[in-house]
Amino acid sequence: MLAGLFAGCGPAHSNDGGNGMIFGLFKSKFTTSIGPQVGASLVREAAWPASMPAPPAASYPPIRNVSIDGGLPPAGTLAATRTEHPAAEAFVIDAAAGQPALAVVNTYDPERRTQLWQLDARDARRFDKQRSATFDAAQAKWLMYSAESVLALPGRQLLIQLKYHKPQAADGLFVYDAEANRIRSFGNVEPDWSRGLPFRFVDSLQLRPDAVLVRYQTDKERLGPQRYVNHFEHLVLFSPRHRDGLELVKLGLDDGSVRRWGLSGSKLWLQTVDERASPPREFVWSLDLARAL
Repeated sequence: MLAGLFAGCGPAHSNDGGNGMIFGLFKSKFTTSIGPQVGASLVREAAWPASMPAPPAASYPPIRNVSIDGGLPPAGTLAATRTEHPAAEAFVIDAAAGQPALAVVNTYDPERRTQLWQLDARDARRFDKQRSATFDAAQAKWLMYSAESVLALPGRQLLIQLKYHKPQAADGLFVYDAEANRIRSFGNVEPDWSRGLPFRFVDSLQLRPDAVLVRYQTDKERLGPQRYVNHFEHLVLFSPRHRDGLELVKLGLDDGSVRRWGLSGSKLWLQTVDERASPPREFVWSLDLARAL
């Protein structure tokens, strides 16, 4: 669970914020907490900045999603692109700094499974050997499991969003540490219900070339037919200082759900909406990340 992975979050000290307020008929119960290592408060702002700097490029390789041709690994080879409904596919991170290229592989027939493979140093289209790390000690008993998305993190780590049935269906987040050949679980997650279809479970914001902020959701509430909101959004920083992930903010729905975010200097900006109210309540928040970065 998150409590075991990240540093604990204390109560948010929002200035002119929504914590403790009553929004129409909704009493405050989904409150925000800020990680103690942040050393700053969430501040209510009057408006979004007139301009926002573009995020920097990452200093580590991005993920490529491609099809696998000619059968399953190790016989198959990586294609240049991904076709619609491939027999097998791979999320690939290229070799860097003496570390081999890796692939998170989805197979669909005869079983829907996800495997971790090291690619051949002589020909990165070919598979070398399968990695032994597992998502769960009992995954052999799961009915299916398949990577829906993969995000590159600093330090040769991969954030894998995995759909699995054991037998109940769930979506979980896992971090694969390629150097240690180890997988850590973040627990189950919910899609960002505000985005509709296709469901998206993870978003990211590059803060520095070697630092990325990951956002995902937990818990949900039904507002009406096909209408849901998330109770919490988690903003987790990955960097050389915070290799295991530092939860900066656990944003409660009382302070809105993120619609837009950006970094200007050391200040994180969040534009949020609470859709439970009619009309929806909108907020702009800022948080100084100087100590965390």
